[in-house]
Amino acid sequence: MADRKSKPEWATFGDELRRMRERRGKTGAATAKAVGLSPTMYSSIERGKRFCLREHAVNLDEFLGAGNEVVRTWTRMSAPERLPDWFYRVPELERSASEIREFQPLLIPGLLQTRSYARSLFRASRPGARAVEVERMIEARVVRWELLEDDQCPLLWFVLGASVLTGPVGPDTCMAEQLGHLSALVEDGKIYLQILPTDAPAAPGRDGPFRLYRFPDRPTIVSAEYMTGEKIIDDTEPEKLRHCEIVFGALQAASRPTTDALDQIMKARTKFQ
Repeated sequence: MADRKSKPEWATFGDELRRMRERRGKTGAATAKAVGLSPTMYSSIERGKRFCLREHAVNLDEFLGAGNEVVRTWTRMSAPERLPDWFYRVPELERSASEIREFQPLLIPGLLQTRSYARSLFRASRPGARAVEVERMIEARVVRWELLEDDQCPLLWFVLGASVLTGPVGPDTCMAEQLGHLSALVEDGKIYLQILPTDAPAAPGRDGPFRLYRFPDRPTIVSAEYMTGEKIIDDTEPEKLRHCEIVFGALQAASRPTTDALDQIMKARTKFQ
């Protein structure tokens, strides 16, 4: 069968893959053998002449010890016109952080979503998107979910608006599954969760969702979300950074304690069963 016409994104992927391999001191022949490809086929992928299948990207990640970097690059290659750069920056920040603290007043945070919840959310927020585009966005998000199974997972602390638990996204079965997943994460001690009551007096955080990333070897940064992307606030804007830290602390103080989270989730889940 004749090769499909080469595309610029294939060449970009191949260049990135070659750099990852060379940084780790691996030869092309050894890499090809390890992932079950012929040397010729693997060379064609690095030269941007052949498309790399996702299963091979997964195997390459494992062989190179690249921490999902190959899969992330593969996802970008597969949908370069659909997924903006900020979509990929988030998992990179999450992987290197020692603490992540997030406030979400409207939705289950992306890191904690199930596939069905994410699919329903993407379909609702992008009504003109084709099914294949939605699945590509979900595949990009899968990289984030793997963080929860990592032994080196950072401390994860979430404050959610109470309506997040009761506002339907997708059918009832979708919400029941999502809340069950959320309760399992809390019960297993993978996350700390607080719920901000709807009647909290003068509760802070009305400007929208944001995340605080703390790192062991560099300054804290904040990611503030908006409809089509995010704004990164770093130590070049110390006053804004400090404001976000103060607001998150105030949100924690105004929210129910973490010990109440399971009861609140299970109570909300009864609405969807």
